[in-house]
Amino acid sequence: MSNRAKPSPVPTRIRQRLIELLRVPSFTGEEGDAVALLAGWLAALPGVSVDHWEQPIAELESHPNYPGREVERTMVPGVAALLRGRRPGPRRVLTGHVDVVPVGAGWTRAPFGAEVEGERIFGRGACDMKGGVISALEAFTVVAEAHRLGVDAAADFAGELLFVGVSGEEDGGCGTLSAIVRGWTGDEVVIAEPTHQRGVPTIVIAHGGALTYTLTVAGRSAHASKRLEGESALDHFWTLCDAMRRGEMELNAAETEPVMRALGLPYPTSIGRVQGGEWSSSVMDKLWAEVRVGVSIHETIGEADARFRQTVLGACQGSPWLMAHSPGIERTGAAFASAHLSPTDPLVHSLAAAAASEWTSSVELAGAPYGCDMALWLRAGGASTVVFGPGDVALAHAPDEWVSLREVEEVARVLVRWVLGES
Repeated sequence: MSNRAKPSPVPTRIRQRLIELLRVPSFTGEEGDAVALLAGWLAALPGVSVDHWEQPIAELESHPNYPGREVERTMVPGVAALLRGRRPGPRRVLTGHVDVVPVGAGWTRAPFGAEVEGERIFGRGACDMKGGVISALEAFTVVAEAHRLGVDAAADFAGELLFVGVSGEEDGGCGTLSAIVRGWTGDEVVIAEPTHQRGVPTIVIAHGGALTYTLTVAGRSAHASKRLEGESALDHFWTLCDAMRRGEMELNAAETEPVMRALGLPYPTSIGRVQGGEWSSSVMDKLWAEVRVGVSIHETIGEADARFRQTVLGACQGSPWLMAHSPGIERTGAAFASAHLSPTDPLVHSLAAAAASEWTSSVELAGAPYGCDMALWLRAGGASTVVFGPGDVALAHAPDEWVSLREVEEVARVLVRWVLGES
């Protein structure tokens, strides 16, 4: 918890900016207005170079790290702001995404009303991750203002500080790739995604990835009363299911990284949708299934893809029908690569030290079972990267999503300390 005896009111700027950002419905593929809002705030800071862009998606599709997408779009909006220190040093990046998932059912509050109740502010994207975007923006603003005034240590920070606001994270990360392609990467990156767990802050140093597939299984139709004369696609799909479950168990049992093992099931394989058959009185002659497959921190997207295909095709060897009628395996949607930063990396040490100066207890290191932009910053951007931000990911994508204004402020202060080298 915070080391202050009595919390002071959350700064008005944090509250008002988060309210304003939450009231912009920035669904994935429709983030332009939210990015423009960030660009306007950044442009008002003297001495800061701002790049506000919209890049054609077609320019990214041939990039070797292009993650794919699940939402159709023609343009990828983004914004970057650069502040230069007065001494040599690393380029540090504060970043977050403004796109949000669909609202869904079950809300008791206006999804874009930005209602405030005590220290909680509600709205789609509050936790994932507009609260974190405002933390990063506030830290950047505080350093920029102090740098301009030249009144304290902030006027003499080392290196460069970069704020990057991106789109398209929820369906793969095309916004982060766009920023990297434009040259907006650095030496050390902090993504302000939610990493608090039951109110306790953590630093995420590793996360699993995910691939999605559509499997097609063939059968042979027959009258239901003579089902043994047909071949049920569903029966053959069970064979594949058993193999996928065994593959999941083997992948997770082989994990040795402590922060990932602590998750219990860091790399789940989940069958999200199944459709098949034409008539209740007919043996099912065809089946489609949509499957999400975990990617371990020890494998690339290509290696994970090859492993899954081998699992499915290997399951066919004991079935004469499946050997003669090989199932279709189609990669669909976006590809989320996994990521892992060594716990001994200097970024982990410096951020943990900054956090320890804000909270009386040390901040634990953690892993995450979901994908995010960390993999792109590491793999395509070549930057040491961690995830650290306000909110509990259990609230993400849920009805009545909320984030603590107090956590938003505290994370901002930690990021300022990290940039200035305070601990």
